[in-house]
Amino acid sequence: MPRIVIAAFDGLQPSQVSPELMPVVSKLADDGVRFLHNHGVFPTVTRVNSTSLVTGVNPGMHGLTANKSVFPEYSPTEVVDALVPKLPEINKLTGGKLLFVPTLGEMISEHDLKWVSVVGGTSGNAYVQHPNAADFGDVVIHPEFTNPAEHHEIIVDKFGTWPAKEAPAADLVRRTADVAIDYALGELNPDVLLVWFPEPDTSQHAFGVDSDEARQMYTLADLQLGRILSAIANSQDDQPDVFVVSDHGYSTIDSIVDVHSELANAGFSPDNGEDSVVVAENGGSILLYVPGKSQPLIDRLLKWLADQEWVGAIATDLAAADSGSFASISDIGLAGPRAPEIAVAMRSIDTGSAAPLARSGAAASGRRVGVGSHGGGSSAELHNTLIASGPSFISGLRSDLPSGNIDVAPTVLELLGIPLPAHLGGRVLGEAIRNYESGVMQEAELKTPEMLNPTVSVSVGNTKYLCEFG
Repeated sequence: MPRIVIAAFDGLQPSQVSPELMPVVSKLADDGVRFLHNHGVFPTVTRVNSTSLVTGVNPGMHGLTANKSVFPEYSPTEVVDALVPKLPEINKLTGGKLLFVPTLGEMISEHDLKWVSVVGGTSGNAYVQHPNAADFGDVVIHPEFTNPAEHHEIIVDKFGTWPAKEAPAADLVRRTADVAIDYALGELNPDVLLVWFPEPDTSQHAFGVDSDEARQMYTLADLQLGRILSAIANSQDDQPDVFVVSDHGYSTIDSIVDVHSELANAGFSPDNGEDSVVVAENGGSILLYVPGKSQPLIDRLLKWLADQEWVGAIATDLAAADSGSFASISDIGLAGPRAPEIAVAMRSIDTGSAAPLARSGAAASGRRVGVGSHGGGSSAELHNTLIASGPSFISGLRSDLPSGNIDVAPTVLELLGIPLPAHLGGRVLGEAIRNYESGVMQEAELKTPEMLNPTVSVSVGNTKYLCEFG
């Protein structure tokens, strides 16, 4: 039975965790560690942060740079929505290298430990958690597929057809817990179990941030986590270590920008051959690709972007002029073989309200004004939930040190006694672990790089966290 449980609540913000609405998670936090300055990676979208969570590196290094992005080895001009079946197709094309680095499942399997994911979110979120699960004796479970494939029909026969992902996603939340308890725990016996609830993200996109519907759903998901932990307690003597995580925070849409039309009206088009500009929209951010790498075109595009009121901040490594006005792609963790030429965080403003309604802003895509969005670089979108509880963790600690999604994988490996690979970008959350000794823990230092809008980069040891972009 599991030594470690990772429970993900999609889109859950720290301010939403309360004893009244989330009693199970609140007790875990009281008995364990709350990380008060936890951060996602940019762009603040699910599939990117899910991948960073299970690999311990930033997006540029693992290769999944956004929910919608370009894979140049697949096509330099096609924007890929990172879902099944497209992701398995790219994984096959690249010889199992959809991701450039191993996942937690791969790393623990090399030490005869088993990984199982049960994911109620998107198919892409599930797939990137362990693209090569079948090769390592592990299992990824999702309503649309399993990896390996033979588990899908068994689960459907046992539980019935999966509920549709509708807002609110109550039935899907319950079914995710049912499968985790009666199949993942009951039959697969994992050492590490990851359960991903699709709420409150589904309802916040549909009804608004912290709407009544969203509150009902994260309360329901909290109850389902309690069922899972009770099932574990009834079947094993040793209490597991539990991580409660979310992938990103939220802002509220105050305007929607048709970026494709804006670019076309300004003379930029995806159909101009070597002068093409390819646009990948990711809610609060956009990634721009220039397949012909034309420097005059890039300079003109950057100058135009800097004049748009819906642009909050710009990052590029290809600016010839006014380079001091822009962040570097490496500053925001996107540098790598699949990096865009330009990354844009959409405009975001402080609403003057307390969290979770602290920010609003423009969205490059979204349902309508007034509902939730993410993907950008605002503090509200980057700031997300991390709680750790269990026998390995200090009780009642509120950690002020910066932490991030990239720290979960190194910390899991540390708890399992597995040596940390040198490529990891995250750190062990040693300040939270009982009797932890390490020479790498250092006092946090603040650095402020020159950007279009001021940004704080916080370093702890060798790990840098992007605390606000734009």
